[in-house]
Amino acid sequence: MVEQVRNATITIGTTSQIISTELLAKQRRVFVVTNTSTGGQTITLSWGQEAAAGNGIVLTPMGSWSESVDTAFSPSPLQIYAVSSAASGQVSIHERVETSVY
Repeated sequence: MVEQVRNATITIGTTSQIISTELLAKQRRVFVVTNTSTGGQTITLSWGQEAAAGNGIVLTPMGSWSESVDTAFSPSPLQIYAVSSAASGQVSIHERVETSVY
């Protein structure tokens, strides 16, 4: 198995935006997102549809969400969206994606 690893910090605004693209021929193995906002912003996450503040998984500052095959769970391959409760929210992401199998 070959994995692609992504570590990123993304600024999130008050309009929904994609933070991880849909995986068509690949499998997301690990997805971890942490709200690293310093201004008290909450971040709302949504899979497969645009995020709306307060409607989905809501992360308070330093709150996190994780999905992993290591916990006997298959992370969703859908696009992941985020929206902030106020301007200049921020998330840090760690993602591992299986790109091929030997």
